[in-house]
Amino acid sequence: MRRKPLLRISIGILVSLAVPLVLLGSSWAATYKTLYKFTASDGSQPDYALTFDATGNLYGSACLGGAYGYGVVFELTPGPDGVWTETVLHEFSGGADGGCPLGGLIFDAAGNLYGVTLCYTYYNSVEQLMAPSLS
Repeated sequence: MRRKPLLRISIGILVSLAVPLVLLGSSWAATYKTLYKFTASDGSQPDYALTFDATGNLYGSACLGGAYGYGVVFELTPGPDGVWTETVLHEFSGGADGGCPLGGLIFDAAGNLYGVTLCYTYYNSVEQLMAPSLS
């Protein structure tokens, strides 16, 4: 007999928690929009985290593609019309500059951009793009 009141309280708590979640979920639906479609020449397989700068530009890397096929570092800039424009900041050659960037990119306080590559011809490396090349 004592378990019935506890059961009622548990069901009441469940219902009171579930109803707001259902209402919130129905009025707050996510939308999906493709910002940019890559081609092999400007990068391929951009499958790591993106980094925003202070002005709303996105930075990332693609493991393949570019002029040499060893990946790129790119910037996506939003336009006033909602169209994003890509700028390739660096094309990896697979040589001394590495190749196949892996993981996300980060900025330091001076605005330099850092990332890691998995180089096919040399050893893995940490790469730095100096701030003036990002302007």
